[in-house]
Amino acid sequence: MQHVSSMIDLLSSAYVTGEDVAAHLRSFGECRVEVTRLERDGACTDFLAIEIPGLDAQAPRLGIVGRLGGIGARPAVSGLVSDSDGAVVALAAAAKMLGMAQRGDAMPGAVHIHTHICPRAGTRPHHPVPMMRSPFPMREMMAHEVSPRMDAILSVDTTRGNRLVNHRGVALTPVAKEGWLLPIPDLLLDVMSWVSGELPVTLPLTTQDITPYENGLPHVNSIMQPAIATSAPVVGVALTAQTTVPGCATGVTNAWDADVAMRFCIETAKLFGQRTLSFVNEEHWGQLQARYGSLAHLQGVGREPA
Repeated sequence: MQHVSSMIDLLSSAYVTGEDVAAHLRSFGECRVEVTRLERDGACTDFLAIEIPGLDAQAPRLGIVGRLGGIGARPAVSGLVSDSDGAVVALAAAAKMLGMAQRGDAMPGAVHIHTHICPRAGTRPHHPVPMMRSPFPMREMMAHEVSPRMDAILSVDTTRGNRLVNHRGVALTPVAKEGWLLPIPDLLLDVMSWVSGELPVTLPLTTQDITPYENGLPHVNSIMQPAIATSAPVVGVALTAQTTVPGCATGVTNAWDADVAMRFCIETAKLFGQRTLSFVNEEHWGQLQARYGSLAHLQGVGREPA
């Protein structure tokens, strides 16, 4: 909770930059962090790519993507917006894992954490409530947020602007891989119930939720967009609410829920690096491919309508 609160405080600024966050993380110990500023046509954001070292160089590598449009919607509103949760959780998890390593509890395998810092993102209309708008096209965002070094991905995103999950807390999506929606592993459900102390909650998805934004179709939000840019399996970690909350609303970030999501990511990283957890049943995946073929075309924009 201390790391979550510190990250909320750090990001609650109109002037915060990726370099500020990198300096904060480096204060916790050995940290490989790259900051890439992208600025064009009045839009700007700082992408962060963080590597938490692991004990076993050959262990599978978990990716944690803090997915968001921006941490702020200035000058339209002042303060930290609901949409910031993806960055808060991912960066707090990085700080916590670095602190763990300093105290002798290093991760079994390397963990790659990517997100971006944009205090001045725009908003866009969305039903039932407005959402934040990414500073650059989604495919370009994914080029920075998804790495080929990620063997599986947790995509953390605020998902309060819907009527699908009427529950305040954290929900998990099905696994998305190369156009397929696959079952959530039982062990992931177990981990969520352990860290939350509650029965696990799931976020239903449709096929179009895992297609690219550029096709113009409605999506629940951008939580599954990392799945368009990788062959690795992706699970969404959604911060949810009983009510529909705009992504650009301020005063909404709930430190308790963010802490649950952060601890879920860390415990998943441990199990994944230990090879105890797999996101995909390889035998079932092979059968799906043999019987029905590839659905990887759903990762692209598809054919233009006649």
